[in-house]
Amino acid sequence: MLAALQRDGRASLAELATATGWSAATVARRLTDLQAGGTVFFDLEFDPALLGATTQALLWMGVAPAHLDHVAKTLATHPELALVAATTGPANLVALALCPDAAALHHYLTHRLGALDAIRTLETAPVLRTIKAAASR
Repeated sequence: MLAALQRDGRASLAELATATGWSAATVARRLTDLQAGGTVFFDLEFDPALLGATTQALLWMGVAPAHLDHVAKTLATHPELALVAATTGPANLVALALCPDAAALHHYLTHRLGALDAIRTLETAPVLRTIKAAASR
């Protein structure tokens, strides 16, 4: 079943039943169990512009290690951010901002992020074009 889903994540229960030789009810139960256990999850990729986000930027931040967890959890609540991840090096926190336009990005950077004193440094890298995007967990 997993191989069939890997080939086509949109496969119907009937298609999965055919691929596995199981009944559709068995496939549905097994899929529910795999989702409940966190083995299988569904990730949706879409063009952010469809939601009005035409400006994207990677934000590389330097945060004191003692404040990293708190800042990351705070940023995870910001609707402007599609991704927040801890990393290593001088920039130990990275985020992906999705904003309607450059003015909205500027406002976010200066008002929302600017209000977080624990962020020591911030480097902004506008995303001009995405060539490939894939997510895994």
